[in-house]
Order: sequence, then C-alpha cells, then structure tokens
Amino acid sequence: MLTRGAVVDHLQATACAPSQPGPARVGVEQEWHTFALADPDRHLRPDEVLAAAQAGGPLPRGSRITVEPGGQVEISTPPADPWWGCLTDMRVDGNELRRRLLAAGIVAVPAGIDPFRPPARTLSQPRYDAMQAYFDRQGPEGRRMMSSCASIQVNVDSGDAAAFARRWRVAHRTGPALAAAFAFSPDPLHRSERLANWNAMDPTRTRPVLATGDPAQDWAAYVLDAEVMLLHEDDGTCAPVEQPVTFGTWIDDGIEGRHPTATDLDYHCTTLFPPVRPRGWLELRWLDALPAGLAEVAVATVAVLLLDDEAAEQALVVSDPVGDTAMWDVAADHGPRHDGLARAATDLLQIAAGALDRGGADPAWSARVADAADRWPAKGRCPADDLEARLGAGAGVADLADPPEEVTTWIG
Repeated sequence: MLTRGAVVDHLQATACAPSQPGPARVGVEQEWHTFALADPDRHLRPDEVLAAAQAGGPLPRGSRITVEPGGQVEISTPPADPWWGCLTDMRVDGNELRRRLLAAGIVAVPAGIDPFRPPARTLSQPRYDAMQAYFDRQGPEGRRMMSSCASIQVNVDSGDAAAFARRWRVAHRTGPALAAAFAFSPDPLHRSERLANWNAMDPTRTRPVLATGDPAQDWAAYVLDAEVMLLHEDDGTCAPVEQPVTFGTWIDDGIEGRHPTATDLDYHCTTLFPPVRPRGWLELRWLDALPAGLAEVAVATVAVLLLDDEAAEQALVVSDPVGDTAMWDVAADHGPRHDGLARAATDLLQIAAGALDRGGADPAWSARVADAADRWPAKGRCPADDLEARLGAGAGVADLADPPEEVTTWIG
C-alpha cells in the first residue's frame, strides 16, 4: 500500500530526478486557436484539425502534433541541444503547420484566450468528461481553460541537484514578471485573461508550488494536499470524485475502500497544473500563446534566464520584490502597468539579452529580446495592449492569424 513517505520517494525518483549529464536541452509546446475561414464562429472538431495538420506526414523538425479539447492545435518540439535549436524548431515546424492548415481553409490564431467565441469543448474522452464535471462544480473557469485557453510551455532539463534547485527558484520568482511582460489575452479587467482564469480555478492544483526551495519536498507536499479529481481505471474510464478528498486523505482513509497505488499517484500528478511543474524536467506553464516570431523571443528569454548561471543569479535579485505568490494575480490583472512588474520585467529581458549575446545563440535573438524590453515593459506596456487596440479597431480572425511564412517583425 502506498504511504506518504513512499510518495516522497517516488516523486524524488521520477518527477524530481536530476537530468542525464550533458548540456541542458529545451523543448517547447506551442498552441494556437483554430478557425475555419468559411465559418469563423464554428468550433472545429479535433479530427478535422488533426487531419489538416498531419497532411504531408511528419513535420520537418520532428515536432509532435496534437489537438486540445477545444480544437486548439499544438506542436511539441523535440528536446534541443544546443537548447536554442528549439527556436528554429518552433519557426520551421510552426510555418509548415500553418501552411497545411491554411491549405484546408483553417487559420491559426495566437492569443491566451479565444478572443471571438464562447467556450465549447469538441473533444469527448473519459478524462475530459470527468475533468469538466469536477471543474463545473466550482465555477466556469475549468470549462474555459479546457476549451478556450492557449499557451506556450517551455520544457527545460532539470540539471543536477544544485542546478535543479536554482532553476526551481528562478522559474518561480521570475514567473510573475515574465508573464506580465508577455501577456497576450486582454479583457476589460486583465492583461492576461488566460492567467487570471487559471488563478481563479481550484487553488489546490493551480497555485505555485515553491515553498521550502527543495523541489522534491515542495512537490510532494503539493501533491499530497491537492484534491483528487478523478479515479482512473485500467480500461481508460474515469470516475469523478464527488466529495473533496486530498490525495493524502486518500492514502490515509481510502475512497470507497480503494487506496491509491503508484500508478494512481502518477495519474494524479497529470491533473495538477501549477505554473511550474516538475515532470523529470521543469515545465513552465505561464506564457500566453503569442504570435510567431514573438513566441520565440519569449521562449529564448525564459530559457536563458534558467540556464545561464550568471543570468540566473541576477534574475533572482531583480525579481525578488515581485516574486512572491501574490504577484501572479497582479501580473494577470495589470501586467507591466504595475510599476514593480514593469521594472523587473525590463531588467529580466535586458539580463536575458546579455546572456544570449555571450552564450552562443544567433545574435539576432539577443537583439530581439532587447527590442522587446524597450518596446513593452520599459514603457509600462505588454503585447496585450497591441492586441486590444487591434480588436478595438475591428480586427477579425483573418487579421490576427499567424501567416504561414516566417515572421520576424513585431505585431501592432
């Protein structure tokens, strides 16, 4: 029978295990909303999006294609060594994906929240059915997350124990300022409506994990305190858990005579969505979906701040005033309109530009990150302000869609 102590040991050996020796690798999961040009109000089915996206076979750089419950299309790049190879993977495979979609009359629109349609889930699977039932008891945010959100997730190797602990701290402390800097889902109350939506969901599975600074201890405590969403069976069926029960209580008392196994523990972890999640690597989940070209700039910024030791130490210092848990809400609400977040975000992008300049990546990335710092947080702005202006001027689906060709200029 699984015990609380066994949970700590299991997570230490799996989700919180050090990376293999060698240079750190980075992979990216990039999402877009999909729209049929002939009928933009219609929510596309995952099978028609996937068929269009897979026409022509594998993507040139080997990214995996998936479709989310609301029809959002996603590419997952392979882990890249050197890490900045993921930027090329994003560009090349993203271009090809959008070309294939457009050939089928479908456009890919980047934004943290679908700016045009109400939530509608078009993929029915036992997992998603049970997830929606769980979230619907708490409010509308879970349904909106599943059907209307799109993000960029940056996956970074953990490194050895010392590197993992440092990257763990840097990822959490810089997250609010970087989420503010690259916010791209405005509404009347928020610069990042996507992040605000996540913040309003079940806090036992969406609040930040950082506590003691020890990744394994922090993650184990979080996992034990999180509520059990569903019971997953070997045949793939899922049963919602009707009454609030934490995973720790499930271990102690059982649920209808059933006690969890290590398999149940692993599945429970897949239902937890904090802004930084350990999975044998670090999964950073706070970036809104961004336009092609700017998406790569955001990824370069996040990755180099974690992987360059000098930049990481500088980042901890400048983000300290705005790096606590409460600032995730402030980042979602105000973005760089908050003076402290604007200062930290500007400094972080400038630090990242310097690290990119000395680290071996194409010099163009350093220049683009520095340009982003000057264009947005240094002026108390973020890309959401540009998107808001375009929507206010009447921009539609075709206007906001990422074109198939490489994008190198800024939005707006």
